[in-house]
Amino acid sequence: MKVGFIGYGAMGSIMVNAFLDHGALAPRDVIVSSRTASALAPLAARYPDVRMVDNRTAAEESDLLFLCVRSDQVRGVLEEIAPVLSGSCHLVLINGGVAMSAAPVRRVSKVIPTVTMRVGRGVALVSHQPEVEEERRARLERLFSSVGAVKVVREDELELTTALTSCGPALVATLVDELAAAAARRGLDREEAEAMVTETFLATALLMSDVAVPREVCESVATKGGITEKGLEVLRHRSPALFDDLLSAILSAHRGAEEDGDNGLSA
Repeated sequence: MKVGFIGYGAMGSIMVNAFLDHGALAPRDVIVSSRTASALAPLAARYPDVRMVDNRTAAEESDLLFLCVRSDQVRGVLEEIAPVLSGSCHLVLINGGVAMSAAPVRRVSKVIPTVTMRVGRGVALVSHQPEVEEERRARLERLFSSVGAVKVVREDELELTTALTSCGPALVATLVDELAAAAARRGLDREEAEAMVTETFLATALLMSDVAVPREVCESVATKGGITEKGLEVLRHRSPALFDDLLSAILSAHRGAEEDGDNGLSA
């Protein structure tokens, strides 16, 4: 099976390298197209068996084809490759702002990946058009399960779930950064604070993954009248409004991206 990637930007490069580094794809089965040839040089050096081609060749020769360009570039690329798309090709979009119905073929899935797939963790969101056969669905889901967890959702559920999974790493990293910054403002070395908070976040995530749900972790740390309880009182008072505003902002931006990405192409 030949797996093609049109676009080798931020997310395209993460996907290609994650699949290759974790052994999910063999280099000889991977086809990559990019507008910027120089961006492919490190990939070619590490994996010389990966084929570097143009967009039309990638579309024509791929059994599974990922479209990894920006939302505002999707229309042009789809128009370019539509005449050569194989009838057996399974097309995968990774843009939150582009509907699957925009594709010129019916065998279409959408995947919202996450940057954390670089370390083999995180959640990839997957949605399929009805025309995608079970075998192809399973093949795509297995591919992403090799570099993290997979959650299959309806396309209309992607808006909210994307905020949790794809946006999530940046939100969590900002929490780490801000907590470390608060400690630094009180005299602690910034790098030391960041290292301690990062390790604590990682350990807590593993604890919640394997042992306890979030509320149980809180109960085990925050004893009645203790110092942790005072901190939790502040969080519980202020965080509901903060996170409601946060999700509202992300969802509003997502809807705006969908409107901008509505390219008028029909199947």
